[in-house]
Amino acid sequence: MEDIKELLINKYPLVKRIDNTSYYELDKKKYLLFIDEVISKNNIPLILNRISEETSNNSFTKWKTIIIVGECNDVFLERELVYFDNTSIVAVFYLINRKFKRAYMNDNFTFALGNNYRKYVKKINKIIVKNGIVRG
Repeated sequence: MEDIKELLINKYPLVKRIDNTSYYELDKKKYLLFIDEVISKNNIPLILNRISEETSNNSFTKWKTIIIVGECNDVFLERELVYFDNTSIVAVFYLINRKFKRAYMNDNFTFALGNNYRKYVKKINKIIVKNGIVRG
């Protein structure tokens, strides 16, 4: 995961890190989070709860989209990669399965809370594919 993190930090580029965390500001109300643990369908609820706790401070805007980049071993459907906490957070997963050289993502257009994430997910995917981590 460290190679993916370094690649995106340098190629995106990600310049505004939030305090001393794994969160980076992409744009107003949009953040990128790197998760080092393997993400599975079973631990997504725990990750979402942790994100809710970690982002409920003045370092983050009230309404926010968090794009979570991590690795997985499971197969995901597009609809399983977007979550809304019914108050203020849209969470979108971009997951990489290295075994199959496959990325699981949801790059649909949405305007929930004014937090469209499509162009950010597409840019992340373009960087990952161009550098041969997954197939395009």
